[in-house]
Amino acid sequence: MTGLLQATVIGIVTVLLTAMLKKNSHELALLLTLAACVLIGLLLVQLAEPVIEFLAKLRNIAGLDKTLTEPMLKTIGIGLITQIGATVCSDAGENAVARLIEVCGGILALYISLPLMEAVLSLIDTMSGG
Repeated sequence: MTGLLQATVIGIVTVLLTAMLKKNSHELALLLTLAACVLIGLLLVQLAEPVIEFLAKLRNIAGLDKTLTEPMLKTIGIGLITQIGATVCSDAGENAVARLIEVCGGILALYISLPLMEAVLSLIDTMSGG
């Protein structure tokens, strides 16, 4: 709860300051936005650590292979980073760059999930007797 409160305060203060800065210095407002994203990102990492540890415990209890669960967590991270990067670029007026970041994020998510897809194909082959 504390992390969310901190992120919210950082976000609100950043929005207020950038609203004032955009009139005189669009570049400085963008730098402030990037700094706020980094700070909030660090908070997110701290918040995510216990969740990742808990999911690792669940994986161990269920006897699941790491190759089945790791792509899911990486894909979630890729999605979050992609969304943040694309939003910052859109806010800066660079919509083409934002769309390319989104495409890169999608392709990377597919690439990361290849081991999971290969495991599913292997399971299908085993079940079909092939």
